[in-house]
Amino acid sequence: MASNSHFQQLAHLITVTDICTPFWATLESRSLVKDVWEEWSLDLWIERGLDPMEQMALVTDDNKIIGWIGFDMLDNEKSIHDCMELITPASILSSDTSLLDSIASFETISGPFFLILQGNQFIGWLSYKDLHKQPLRLCLFSMLINLERMLLEVALKNPKGSFQNLKENRIKKAQELYKFKNFNFTQSGDYYISKLMECTNMIDKFTIAQHTQNVVEMVPALKNQHLCRKAEMLRNEIAHASIEEHSSKLLNRDSLWPFIQWAESLEEQLQNYLESTRGY
Repeated sequence: MASNSHFQQLAHLITVTDICTPFWATLESRSLVKDVWEEWSLDLWIERGLDPMEQMALVTDDNKIIGWIGFDMLDNEKSIHDCMELITPASILSSDTSLLDSIASFETISGPFFLILQGNQFIGWLSYKDLHKQPLRLCLFSMLINLERMLLEVALKNPKGSFQNLKENRIKKAQELYKFKNFNFTQSGDYYISKLMECTNMIDKFTIAQHTQNVVEMVPALKNQHLCRKAEMLRNEIAHASIEEHSSKLLNRDSLWPFIQWAESLEEQLQNYLESTRGY
């Protein structure tokens, strides 16, 4: 993975403390489920507006934390102790674990979450859904915008030739955006080619790079058409603030880490290509 990339710089500044979900309560193991049921279900929903199914509680025995419990584990005929799960070392992450390292951690376990330990206290729990929150989205968006900037720089090395790699309907889309942005025209009424190139979509810039032989030779990551398309879709999804943070189908657990590794490789390869062609 590329070192010192935009994504890594940001993702190392954010820790799991910034995105984990706090425990809603600490329950005594000898308590009966029926005695905490109403507080967990009705009161939590009505008073705090929280979905009981998305909350977790710690379990103590004589003031010592011994386990955890989720709403779906409750059985009215049993005690909290009978329903809980014990805490295991494999399920614990330190509170200073970076966002980047937490993503990698989900690649190493099959479990649904980690418990976050700060000093000698558990402060919350981290599910894969928590990775969908704004911090990761902003890190990804920064990386994707930087990739688009680099692809634009590649295309502008030969703008007229680059447009020959686009279909007429894609050029028309760029021209429409050019006019919408009220960019100026030349004295002869033509588009300023560099400004017109800026009006292309990210997938257009990918297409240009993929059809430029010397670029593909130095940037083999461009050959993965599926991930190039996903990069544009993810960029557009994150750019629309109306998308709820847990709704992404593009950040699924099986593909997030491989996507980040590919994007980091693409960024490094593009950087090497641009540095090798400076002045040409």
